Amino acid sequence: MRKLSIARAATAFGSVAAITLGGVLAGGSPASAVPNCPSGHHCAFKNVQGGSQRHDYFNSDPSFTNDLYSGGGGVVNDSVSAASNSSTGGYESHYYRDVNYVGFLFCVNPNRQTDQYLPAASNDKASSLLLRGTTNITCFNVRG
Repeated sequence: MRKLSIARAATAFGSVAAITLGGVLAGGSPASAVPNCPSGHHCAFKNVQGGSQRHDYFNSDPSFTNDLYSGGGGVVNDSVSAASNSSTGGYESHYYRDVNYVGFLFCVNPNRQTDQYLPAASNDKASSLLLRGTTNITCFNVRG
């Protein structure tokens, strides 16, 4: 009777170990950054997803009025056409119409991005970014 219990326990342990290892091998590794947005950052793009005119955020920003795009793209405020989220901490990127996080526009899930262009209702309207933990708000979830 005791040998049978030990054999069952060993079999159960082996199954759990195989399932756990399989989960790690099948995608349990740390999340990777989406293209054109450095790991750990939240990126706003002017004109097109992944374009050369980009601004990288590491933290929330209550006002885009003094933020500039790389590549001579001008001021970020009211000119975001696409966004990417390369969060390493699992934060969602929540964009707002006005400074100080007023007037929610859209959000992007961790390690995801928007389509090539934001829908007209959100395009060229963002003025602030708030990083939030996981919410139940439906966010953009496009793989890079």
